[in-house]
Amino acid sequence: MTVAAIGYLRIESTDSAALMGFCTGVLGLMESPLEDSQGARFLRMDDHPFRFMVEAGARDRLLAIGLESRTAAQWQDTCDTLAAAGHSVKKGSEAEAARRCVSGFACVQDPAGNTVELYHGRKLDYRPFVSPVGVPGFVTGNQHIGDMGFGHAVIPAPPSQETTAFYTDLLGLGVCDVLHLSTPPSRVIFMHADNPRQHSLALYDQPHPVGVVHVMVEVESLDQVGLALDRAKRAGHPVIASLGRHVNDNMCSFYVLAPGGIAFEYGYDGLLVNDWARYTPTVSTEGDLWGHEYHFPGVNDPA
Repeated sequence: MTVAAIGYLRIESTDSAALMGFCTGVLGLMESPLEDSQGARFLRMDDHPFRFMVEAGARDRLLAIGLESRTAAQWQDTCDTLAAAGHSVKKGSEAEAARRCVSGFACVQDPAGNTVELYHGRKLDYRPFVSPVGVPGFVTGNQHIGDMGFGHAVIPAPPSQETTAFYTDLLGLGVCDVLHLSTPPSRVIFMHADNPRQHSLALYDQPHPVGVVHVMVEVESLDQVGLALDRAKRAGHPVIASLGRHVNDNMCSFYVLAPGGIAFEYGYDGLLVNDWARYTPTVSTEGDLWGHEYHFPGVNDPA
């Protein structure tokens, strides 16, 4: 397996101040002091220099997903494999790599048009993480199990068969669950990387206006989930899914809509798989064990 974790996201925002305020004041992320010549702002949640890069722009959307290789050799092998399969792989310059705090990266588009940045050699920031709202820490891995990434992302992939093959056959991710939804009739394919988190990336076979269905971050206790839910409600951000627990990854969470329209899942108690060789992929027809009553503003508002 060549992908160790989902390391970071690049997000374009029409109101980066509002999005930063949401991420720090509701989610409890820490703004990084990194300076950027292009005006980007950065969010930390652990010893990585950033997990989210917020770039001002004309649209609200996901710009790119950063997927980490453990070594330069694995990264090069992945780039070569993609090129041999006919994909256009553009290697970044030293300046572009430095902006991402990595030793090297390359950019490629998956068959659904999502931009993927493959990288290696993340340059860590060992200054203490201090949440502005008192979150003690986020679940991103530790010295015993290694990096598990910032959490997970669900991205749109209408050509799901080709896109799934891209991630599994070429990048080495493993399918861990396939969820069939009835409303609307659709499918979500969940995939794990080379770490214990039950899934790091998922593909939704429908389009989405902001290029990402949701982004998940995980905290260390149920109390922290409840406190974040209170902060979201006090600040007036739409809670689009009530507290609930998922079937496939056991996550107890709620969903909230950030300024600009990206949904964030805020969770606790996600499933960790210690031996993928003994794991049997599942097929689900229900997404939730309990809770997660969904409400999308303007879609299912009361008449």
